Amino acid sequence: MDGATRVLAFTCRSALALALVAGTAACSGAAPTPSRSPVAATSGVSPSPSRLPAKPAVTLAEARDALDTYLATDDVVRAGRAQRWVLQLSRDGQRPITIAQFHSSGRKPPRYTWGERTLLVPRLGPKASRQWFAATVERRDSSGEVRVAVLTFVRQNSASAWQNSFESLLYTGEKAPEVSVDADGYATSLDSRDQTVAISPNLMGPLHATIAEEGKDGFASGLIAPGPQTTGYATEIRKRREKARQADCMNYDSLFAAAVDYPVFALRTKGGGGLILYTLLRTSTWSPVLSCGYGRPLAIPKDARWDLGNPLVRRDRRIVETQQYASAVPPKSSTAPAHVIGYDGLVTKATTR
Repeated sequence: MDGATRVLAFTCRSALALALVAGTAACSGAAPTPSRSPVAATSGVSPSPSRLPAKPAVTLAEARDALDTYLATDDVVRAGRAQRWVLQLSRDGQRPITIAQFHSSGRKPPRYTWGERTLLVPRLGPKASRQWFAATVERRDSSGEVRVAVLTFVRQNSASAWQNSFESLLYTGEKAPEVSVDADGYATSLDSRDQTVAISPNLMGPLHATIAEEGKDGFASGLIAPGPQTTGYATEIRKRREKARQADCMNYDSLFAAAVDYPVFALRTKGGGGLILYTLLRTSTWSPVLSCGYGRPLAIPKDARWDLGNPLVRRDRRIVETQQYASAVPPKSSTAPAHVIGYDGLVTKATTR
């Protein structure tokens, strides 16, 4: 990364730090705007019960039927290797991930058996810009491993088809925080700039990106707990950077960014915290630092082989991962850090030149 880019990144992060203190987002490039999120609203807090719609735009019965239909249909089209039909079931961050699944598996996409499921349906008004709901579902893969998946589904209106927008896997042994529901069983969605939780939904992605790059020495380290996909990434980047330069005459860098074109989903949890679901893009690059680095073969990461057949690096190699995360955020009154509780992702683009 050149000097100008690093200065811009530092400026952006400094503005984000001030925004956290002030309670508003000061860097437009660091966080998604409210219009891009299905949980966006005009106020800085979630609606009070008295302002919630009496009849939700998405009922529990509709969500249950949509979830069951999706899981059954997805298995059928995957069994038939019908990429076109599988893609019609997905959108947002799940679209490039699904494409990568097909190509990286030799057009034999993974199939799953789905078990116990819990619906998380927000009480949305009829004028909501997007209608959505989430669910946690037990997922068994072909090896027999069972994980808990967190999924979200989106449609534009009641006449549109439901599509899978987000899918993450809870870490082994991790449980999703209990979502707060009303007497009818509906959850409360959080505004993208809700300030009653320790980290507003629209800032969770940028802060996660910061700690993934800077680790425990970055300003976000006290806000998000350490883990394999937070401070662990920063440690990995430092090691790879040293090895690339010493062994391969290469500059290595890896940058994380909130995927502003994809929605952020957030629900109120019991105790006043939030469950936040969001997407990050990780871009890793290798570029020759000396003449000895030009035309040097590098091992191709397994997940990138479907889109990167030539192992020679003439000028640059760039690998992009689409990563989807679930995080539990405490209420604003708490001093505890947010915890990343789920992750899934794939290499969705790779180039060399």
